[in-house]
Amino acid sequence: MGAAWVEVSSSGIDTFQCSTAHLPSSTKAEVLAILTAIIASPTHCHVTIHTDSKNAIDSFNKTGRTNLSQRRIMKLNNFSLWILIHRLIKTKSLRVDIFKVKAHSGHLHNDQADRLAKDACSNSPIFLATSHYSQAPVMVPTLANYGPIDKNIRKYLRHITNLHTFEKLLRTKALSHLFGPSLDQVDQINWELTKDWIAQSCDGSVCSAANDRHTGFKIKNLGHILPTVDIQRLYYPKLYLDTTSNCILYNSTTASNTHWGLCHQHQMDRLADYKDCLSVLIRALEHHKEIATAPSADIAVSSSPLSCFDLEHNSSFYILLHNAVPISLSDLIARFIRSRKVKSLVTNTFLSVFMDTIIRKYWRKYALAYKQWEKSLHITKRDKQLYRKRRNQDNEPNNTLEPSLSRPSLLPGTRRRDDIRRLVYAVGSNYLHSGSLLDYFVSFTPDMREPLSFDINGRYREMDRSG
Repeated sequence: MGAAWVEVSSSGIDTFQCSTAHLPSSTKAEVLAILTAIIASPTHCHVTIHTDSKNAIDSFNKTGRTNLSQRRIMKLNNFSLWILIHRLIKTKSLRVDIFKVKAHSGHLHNDQADRLAKDACSNSPIFLATSHYSQAPVMVPTLANYGPIDKNIRKYLRHITNLHTFEKLLRTKALSHLFGPSLDQVDQINWELTKDWIAQSCDGSVCSAANDRHTGFKIKNLGHILPTVDIQRLYYPKLYLDTTSNCILYNSTTASNTHWGLCHQHQMDRLADYKDCLSVLIRALEHHKEIATAPSADIAVSSSPLSCFDLEHNSSFYILLHNAVPISLSDLIARFIRSRKVKSLVTNTFLSVFMDTIIRKYWRKYALAYKQWEKSLHITKRDKQLYRKRRNQDNEPNNTLEPSLSRPSLLPGTRRRDDIRRLVYAVGSNYLHSGSLLDYFVSFTPDMREPLSFDINGRYREMDRSG
């Protein structure tokens, strides 16, 4: 991440450029340029700064207010730099005015500063010495001796936790049918909308027994652990010793969570119901259309991957069938609607219809046939309860472990050592110019350059990596 400025008030034109690698963002580059310009300014002078970052100007005005408490300041991004900037302004008796210029508008010196900042990315990074970034008598967390975590620490740690959870989700064996064997289909799912859809209440209440059952069903369906024949054989192998593993409705296919929603027994009915769902989506897009240049909803839907009516080979349909939101659906809605609230409304309208018309309808048909099949085998709910009870009470040392749906556990006395540093690096960028978040999980190469420290007097020194 490079930063640079051009000084034009003197007889000659002076320039400065530098780079840093700690929690990079486009705004931080602008703030670092402001800080280094303040450092280079003589005392008792009037400094006028022109920048194309409106966010930097707003943050400068906000952090300069005297009624802003230390606690509120530490919730702002780059607060360590802003604290130092205002401290230097006061110490050096400066009067600083910042004005906005339009980016990439042909402004000579602004474009020159942009080119210098771009060229500075290859320079050795500089870091603030930790003794200078704050005067407050509070503890500021630091990251691996590189510098302070100068942003809202709760949000920062929540992002790390979410990424940690997401990485575990990618390793889940039960979801391999959604992701593909090499995670090549991960980017076909909109995870943000999927999370919102799973948490969507079915009756509008915050907490209810019906909503708990509804949410539980969606989670089981997403995780491919609905009680199909193959799952029951794993959980209760002694109850299903001599039973078939084929589908109850269509005997020529193996029963599984990947099959029940695509069973040939209801192929034509399912296709007709899916076309009805797409009709609901078309009407919703036309009714809530906000972008005047958007095409006809009928044409847009018919040309999208959603309209592949070979449902067995339609990846978007399979993702919808298991209560996830395909990226093809969110991209389609984004062509018609700008408002995030309206996008969510249209998405939930379509998903609710799909849930009732496809998922619940054909799962009920499968579950009803499954219960009749179990009844013919004289297997009852009570039998399963007693089986679980006996298994939990069985403490024989030579007991054979039952098959498990989860990945093999670690050896006794060991624990999984997750690459926490990778997660920390992943949340240290705003991904504005560095690709998607998934790039950090596919290929992670940490920056191995030796960092440098940069103090307010303009001196450089190597940082000690110890501690």
